[in-house]
Amino acid sequence: MQTTHCLTVNWHFTAACNFKCRYCFMHNSLSLTRKDYMVVLKKLTGSFQRINFVGGEPTVSPLLIPLVRDAYHAGFDCSIVTNGFNLIHNAQQFEAIYPLLSCIGISVDSLDKRTNAAIGRCCKGHVITRSEYEQLCAAIKSHGIRLKINTVVSKLNVHEDFTHFYEAVQPDRIKLFQVLKPNTQLKNDYEDLLITKADFNSFVLRHKTAGSFGENIVAEDNEAMTNAYYILDSECRFIDNKTGKKSPSLADEGMTVEQALSYIEVDTAKYQARYIA
Repeated sequence: MQTTHCLTVNWHFTAACNFKCRYCFMHNSLSLTRKDYMVVLKKLTGSFQRINFVGGEPTVSPLLIPLVRDAYHAGFDCSIVTNGFNLIHNAQQFEAIYPLLSCIGISVDSLDKRTNAAIGRCCKGHVITRSEYEQLCAAIKSHGIRLKINTVVSKLNVHEDFTHFYEAVQPDRIKLFQVLKPNTQLKNDYEDLLITKADFNSFVLRHKTAGSFGENIVAEDNEAMTNAYYILDSECRFIDNKTGKKSPSLADEGMTVEQALSYIEVDTAKYQARYIA
């Protein structure tokens, strides 16, 4: 088994979300207790250096703030990926963890109100506006936190132009993902949103050559995303995103990181291209 030292684990510690994106692949699954997560953090120490807290939507979980604090004080580099809604509408609640985060990724799949509504990116009828996204990005950067923008490219936004937005917010990294249909049972069918690799590559090229941010763009089609992550779900099981296979939970007594990772495959070359290159 390959060494995991100094690697990043994407911890989907909650499946709950305040959006209903049609292409979401998260299941309604159990979330463990903070005590369980402390056991897992201890086990991850020495194998992983960075924890990327994701969901679902991490900011809807009451465990996010204590979990980030626990991980930070255990010596982990901490980051989150969020849809941004609660960071905009409940900003004060999350101010305390800003100093503990090295990076915040904001998911921005459209700047058009109707497109966001069609995707399901709204909460109680409210869609995040471009102005709100820009203000949030500025606030993140004002705290000295690295800003990443994630955009999932689907049939609904493949012809949209994000150039001026990317120029305005100047993210440290832009991740463009081809909408992926995972090898798991889905809450929703979204065959109508899938795009070809050629369409995805056209979107990527258009944005890479349009502005000063081109060198910050990292594009991942379906092939590049397969077996390229260390993924931990809300029950602390490692997931193989090609086969859907899951390891036993790290919260189980006696289960080690090395044992759990033996149940899944991660392509070292893909991982290194994703996080180290």
